[in-house]
Amino acid sequence: MGRYLNFGLMQYEIDDDYKINLEKIKKHVDMLMKGLNRPEMIMGPEFALGLSAGPTDETFEIFSNIAKSHKIYFLPGTVIFKENEATYNTLPIFGPDGQLIDKYHKICPYYPLESVFTPGDRFVVFDIPEKEIKVGVMICHDWCFPEISRNLTLMGAELLLRPAADPEGLYEAFRYIAPVRALDNQAYFISVSSCGNSLGYYSYGHSVIANPEGSIVYEAGDNEVNLCVTLDFDLVERSRKYGTFFTEQLLRQLKAFRFPAPYGNMENAPLLKDLPDPDMRLKQRLIHVQNAGLNSDLGKL
Repeated sequence: MGRYLNFGLMQYEIDDDYKINLEKIKKHVDMLMKGLNRPEMIMGPEFALGLSAGPTDETFEIFSNIAKSHKIYFLPGTVIFKENEATYNTLPIFGPDGQLIDKYHKICPYYPLESVFTPGDRFVVFDIPEKEIKVGVMICHDWCFPEISRNLTLMGAELLLRPAADPEGLYEAFRYIAPVRALDNQAYFISVSSCGNSLGYYSYGHSVIANPEGSIVYEAGDNEVNLCVTLDFDLVERSRKYGTFFTEQLLRQLKAFRFPAPYGNMENAPLLKDLPDPDMRLKQRLIHVQNAGLNSDLGKL
């Protein structure tokens, strides 16, 4: 018998009101659970409840009850999470029993716009034991760094998940990332974004599911949508064991090559020695681009 997983995605326009967003999540989950194919896992977008931290304990209890009542793995989307005087962009992961399996803190905040967030320092992979499937998670800007996808894969992940809030203007560049990451790692890659006028800018939506052969299984438009898609993990196993299209070994070949050890301290890489430090604040970025002749009419900052 094959290893199948029914995955449900929730793409919606994020409101400024925390409570409205919470009701949207409940509505989309209810709609998904009444469909012909019912999800065993559901995920929402980045900043699923908006830009308010909200009452974390109360919110987590609501998410836990949703997971438990429907007996699903529930990744509601990211929330603003405060811990030990640090603020994180965090993806909580709940199991079918309602227990919090883990919390992933975004490793690569989108600087300078996310300068309030502390970068996470831990990869997160969790098990679906009844399916013998491992799932790795990342958040939005993380997917621009292939090191994250590869490390999750090396930890055993067959499904790579990414909640996002992708802004208009990046679609043409970003549309290829999911299938490339899926092909690179011979895994399913799923990106779930917000859409519409979310978080003070236009988010393009286009949530996407790519399979281990680098094909797009599903791509949403720019409207609100929820959908359940059945993923066949025998395709992951076959691709990794015999090669993608029975040709490209990819992950198996990692055993054959002698990659030089990475730098112990990234800042010592020759490339980075010749590059300016990253812009960590918006004012810093504006000054930086003014030196290149952009935004020169903004006057004194």
